[in-house]
Amino acid sequence: MSNVVSTVFEHTRVPYGEDGRLVRGIIARCGAPNCEAAVPLPVNLMANGRGMDSNIEWQFIARKLEQKGWRIGKTATAHRCPKCFSAARFSAIRKSGEKPVVNKTEQPLQVVQENAKVMTREDRRIIFEKLNEVYIDGKVGYGRGWTDEKVALDLGVPRAWVKLLREENFGDEVGNEDIRDQINEARKVLADIRALQQHFDGAQRLFVVADKIEKSLAEIQKVLK
Repeated sequence: MSNVVSTVFEHTRVPYGEDGRLVRGIIARCGAPNCEAAVPLPVNLMANGRGMDSNIEWQFIARKLEQKGWRIGKTATAHRCPKCFSAARFSAIRKSGEKPVVNKTEQPLQVVQENAKVMTREDRRIIFEKLNEVYIDGKVGYGRGWTDEKVALDLGVPRAWVKLLREENFGDEVGNEDIRDQINEARKVLADIRALQQHFDGAQRLFVVADKIEKSLAEIQKVLK
């Protein structure tokens, strides 16, 4: 990793992919006072393993993290997490006496992060370990009885944190065993209904034939009288 990136970010190994394997990466930490927010980013695949100009590599990392709402500076103390960056912007707007202009893409982020807790490195570690325990794999999904909501309640953390780490490192929530069991049971019930419908359709045809026979017998009886 370039000297510039090494001084601006903490380089280490971070979880990557559905299996959560550890790969080369960086951790950006918020430089605001008393803020412990941090975010990991895998960088082992950058430039397909080839050397990269330090400024280009910084731009690549900054762009990826800014997509997550971070503000990335040229020094480690200049980084700001989404919450601190948003607070600084609104503080500057209030000092200038201007009304804040919020576009549609920014509004949900600000609403969610208003007065929200910031996920620390320890929070991230605890949630990751729990997910590693209860999440089977990308095809199976959670083990029986577990969901994002259940993990969040079990750990006493926001569901959004669990969802974020699960999507980044494991896979989809919908591959839940209970859901698959319900689908299989519904398919069996549907097959039974289809089978009964076939018998019902056959009985309906017999009723039509019986009506015709009954009418024919009535006509025959009239002739015989």
